[in-house]
Amino acid sequence: MERLNPFVDDVCAGPFGVAENRSVPGLNADILEQLTTCVDERQKSVGRAGGQPLLLLTAPRAGYGKTHLLGRLAAAAGGQVVLVPLAFRLEDQIGISAVAVRGLESMARAETGRDGWTKLREACAGVCAALVRRLIETDSLPCANKDQALRVLSGDPVEVFDERGSARLIGDWVRRFEAQLRKPMTEQAMKRVPAIPAALEAWVGAMLNHALDGAMSEMAVLRTLAADESNEGPVTWLRLLGLWRPVVLLVDHLDAYYRNPEAGLRIASLLLDMSEMDGVNVVLSLNQDVWQATFGHHLPSAMEDRLTASQMLLRGIGEKEAAMLLRLRLQNAGVEGDELRDFEAFMDVKRYFLGRPLGSVSARTFLRHAAKQWDFFHQTLSAPPEPAPIEPLKAQPEDPGVLPLMTETVFDNETPEDVAIFDAGTTADVKRMAEGLAEPQPALPQQSEAPLMAVNGHHLPPPSPASVELPPPVAGESIAPAQTPFSPSSASAFENLREMLGRLRQPNVPAPVSAQAVEPGSHAVAARLATVMSTATPVAAPVFSAAQASPAAVVAADPERDALLGRYEALRMQMSAEAVSLPLDYTKLAELIRLAGRRFPLVRFSEHELPGMTGRYAMCWSLQGMEIVFGLANFADSSYWRTLAGFAAGRLAELDVNAVEGAPKLKIATFKTDREQQSWAILQHSTAIPEVLRPHVDVIHLDTNSVASLYAMQRIIKESESGALQAAPAQVMSVLARELDFFWKRVTRAA
Repeated sequence: MERLNPFVDDVCAGPFGVAENRSVPGLNADILEQLTTCVDERQKSVGRAGGQPLLLLTAPRAGYGKTHLLGRLAAAAGGQVVLVPLAFRLEDQIGISAVAVRGLESMARAETGRDGWTKLREACAGVCAALVRRLIETDSLPCANKDQALRVLSGDPVEVFDERGSARLIGDWVRRFEAQLRKPMTEQAMKRVPAIPAALEAWVGAMLNHALDGAMSEMAVLRTLAADESNEGPVTWLRLLGLWRPVVLLVDHLDAYYRNPEAGLRIASLLLDMSEMDGVNVVLSLNQDVWQATFGHHLPSAMEDRLTASQMLLRGIGEKEAAMLLRLRLQNAGVEGDELRDFEAFMDVKRYFLGRPLGSVSARTFLRHAAKQWDFFHQTLSAPPEPAPIEPLKAQPEDPGVLPLMTETVFDNETPEDVAIFDAGTTADVKRMAEGLAEPQPALPQQSEAPLMAVNGHHLPPPSPASVELPPPVAGESIAPAQTPFSPSSASAFENLREMLGRLRQPNVPAPVSAQAVEPGSHAVAARLATVMSTATPVAAPVFSAAQASPAAVVAADPERDALLGRYEALRMQMSAEAVSLPLDYTKLAELIRLAGRRFPLVRFSEHELPGMTGRYAMCWSLQGMEIVFGLANFADSSYWRTLAGFAAGRLAELDVNAVEGAPKLKIATFKTDREQQSWAILQHSTAIPEVLRPHVDVIHLDTNSVASLYAMQRIIKESESGALQAAPAQVMSVLARELDFFWKRVTRAA
């Protein structure tokens, strides 16, 4: 039976049920300690004048483990507090009744692990046990063994009110005399809970009934009481819970109110008022984009200051935490032994974090990456053997391993037209594709760019199939396509495509070297094709025909350059999964643009800190006659785009003053994929970018292949800087900058 993927469960549905032994201990341990310390300090100050600050828990974006951390808080609190999770719905009238109703419903859905018991029934039992205990303490209720009864009632209320509980004798006694106990219990509640007597009696009766039998009918009664604002039902509910344990209200899942400042103002006012209640602690959990679009500067400064007085920011996981999370998930799934070690080596957590900014990887992002790698890992193990390579039509029976890329015979002035690989229609279509994929002219001169093959300072064209001789294969030696850890079929598919395009790009009639037209980028195509051929087959390097070049004209391939190209192609295939499944990573683009700006000789690079945004910069490229300001942030970050637009307007005014002739050319370059299309459309219709600047905005759309190429370049440069790759960053840029000519040319195009 196929094993389930241990990493598919990457969303924490709620705070209940999170087990500490299934969590990474060191993950956000400092934040968890701050939360528990704050709750403890608030309990010490219960009854003092003034309320307690609200606790604000924020994360850069979804997936950083806010809900999971709240679950760990619930587990750490144990039997010390009563947790009330709250998630508003769009149809709710935001107010105290919505708090009570949604909190009560969430507790009714949360099971405790004992049959027939939920968190709501447990809380009702706890309140009733606390009221009976106070009756015994005040001698209002005679008891033969007072000390033992008080000790039992101070313990787990489930054991008291469950018919199978260890202290069920007291529960059975309460069940037998419940009618006589309702009024004394209500009188005890009235001493500590200011409420309308009739409403309070209804609450105590409904909670006692639900504690005794847990019927859903009593749950409906409780919900009705919680929604009754005229009798202060919502406030009475929270104050009654406080008789048993301190209440911690967990407010989460406010994403539905994105870009709704009116709702944000009402929610903030409501929660700040509730934090003033004795015995009630409020923890507000938000992502940064929701905070900025719904709360943030939309609130009065005094209210914003109160909300952020106790703010805690989650960070992403590091390499050690990720390795622990990986092993924890594998062990919980029953993966052990060689399979566990093989997958850890296949996953290579250290390489995944190489070059990524500290704290930038969310737990959910890592889990989703691990889930894809798990699937690839098992596809590699279960993949059928590769089929034998197809022999050319003219292959001899004694030479079954001859590559179909080339023929053995060297033709001097003719082409073997009788060898047909594709039909006429397919050949015409693929030729058009090959023409469109021809090497583009470099956008900018590259520093220290040496030709791959040169004779007397001139580039050599790529060798044609007719000009190459291959030695026959060694007897008994098989030729198999290279495989990469990314996918068992990706390498062979890539080689087949390059093989097809390579054949179609060759001229029909080979001409002498001196007579052939040389395109500036053709030597890079030949080198990459040679690299793919050399890694895909154990055939010796090709030898040029004497009719085309003299022995002195043959230049050996550069092994270091071949290694860089091979590593780049491997990274590009590896990054394809991330490019397809995740939003655009502007941090990687920023690093690439910064390095390129410093390396290109015709570009003057500069960085400017944005006003009022400490630590955030605008990067600029100054070219001859044009300045490019890069916008590299999520389109939902309206404050960033408003500030960047102001900076660009100032630069445009300066260029206008200093312009010698003609209007100054400035553009704001930014990037998007299909995932960012909707957020870009929203930004377009906002006021963040003024109308006068919109003609200067150039939004460059990137497909998944382009994104994978950019990520691969950024990663290989990081490997070079860290020493994992035996090449200097300048050498990497010199060799591989042409691979991104499509990107440089598009960036430097006038808006």
